[in-house]
Amino acid sequence: MWSELFRHAVPRVARSGSKSQGLLATPALFALVLACGPLPLAGASEMLVLIPSADTALLESFPTNNFGGQTWLNAGTTQTYKRNRGLLKFDVAGQLPARARILAVTLTLQVTRSPVDGDTPSTFDLHRVLRAWGEGDKHGGPPLLGAPAAAGECTWTHRFALSPDLWAEPGGAPGIDYAPDSSADTFVYSEDFSPYAFTSTSNLVADVQLWQRHPELNFGWMLKTRSEAENFSARRFATREDPFLQPVLTLEYDLPQLQPLAVTNGVVALSFWLEEGEPCTVEHCDGLSPTVNWRVLADIPAASARTNVVIFDSVQAEPRFYRLRFR
Repeated sequence: MWSELFRHAVPRVARSGSKSQGLLATPALFALVLACGPLPLAGASEMLVLIPSADTALLESFPTNNFGGQTWLNAGTTQTYKRNRGLLKFDVAGQLPARARILAVTLTLQVTRSPVDGDTPSTFDLHRVLRAWGEGDKHGGPPLLGAPAAAGECTWTHRFALSPDLWAEPGGAPGIDYAPDSSADTFVYSEDFSPYAFTSTSNLVADVQLWQRHPELNFGWMLKTRSEAENFSARRFATREDPFLQPVLTLEYDLPQLQPLAVTNGVVALSFWLEEGEPCTVEHCDGLSPTVNWRVLADIPAASARTNVVIFDSVQAEPRFYRLRFR
C-alpha cells in the first residue's frame, strides 16, 4: 500500500493526480535518522465526523430491560438513588483511512431532559469499555422504559441477555468491564445548556487510536456521572435514533507521508513518521510512466514506538521521484 504523498521538484514545485513525489536528486548516499520529536505536517490535517454505530443504556430500575431502540439514553442517578449508565460505540476503523494518526477527538452530546422534581448538576465521565455488549432494539416510554431484552441484548445485569455473559457486577465493574480512569469529562447542567462537549484529551485520543489499530478491542465508552451517590443527577442524552440530536464524534487526523522536501548544500532530506510496528520502504525512480522501475533507497524496519524518520540523499540535475511503500 502506498502512502498519500506530495510531489516536489527543485527548484520549482509541481503536482499531479498521482500519489508520487519527485525532485531533482540522485541516491549517491543516504543516512537514516530516528527521532522522537514532532515533524512539521506536510499539509493540513483531515476531519472526520461520526455518529454512533451502537448506543444504549443500563438502568438499575429495569435490570432485565433493553433500551437500544430509544431516541435517548439515560445516565446519572435518579430521584430514588437508582443508577443509570450509557453506552456508545463508533465504527472508527471502518471509517478512518488505514494508518491514520489521531490528533484530536471531541464527543458532543445533547441533553434532552433533566429531573423536574429536583436537580443535581454533576461531572459526567467517559470510560473505555473493556468487554463486548449487545445494543439491542427495544424502546418504550415512561413509566416503563424499554422492554424485556431478547437474546444478545445488553441489560443492567447482562452484556448479552439470555446467555452466561454477565457484567462482572450489575451495571459493570471498573477494571473488568470498563476502565477505571476517565478518558474525558464535562460538567452537565440541563438541556438549556446543550450541547455538551467532551473535549480532546490524551486518553480520548489514545482510545480512538487503539480502536483504529485494533478494531477487535473497540467496545466504545461508558457514560456515567462521577457522583452516583447523589440523586437527581440523571439526564437523558439523545441517541443515534434521534435524527436531529445524534451524538457526534469529531476526529482530527493525518496520514503518514513524505514531508515537504528540504534541500541544503546539495543534500535532500526526506522525512516522515511511522506508527509502532509499521515497516516500510523508501523507493525512488527517474520518471513516472506505466512501466516505471522503482528502486529501493532504504528499508525501514518496524519500530517499537511511534517514530520520526529522516533520510538524506544527494542531489543532481536529473529528475528524481520518491515514494513510501508499506509492507
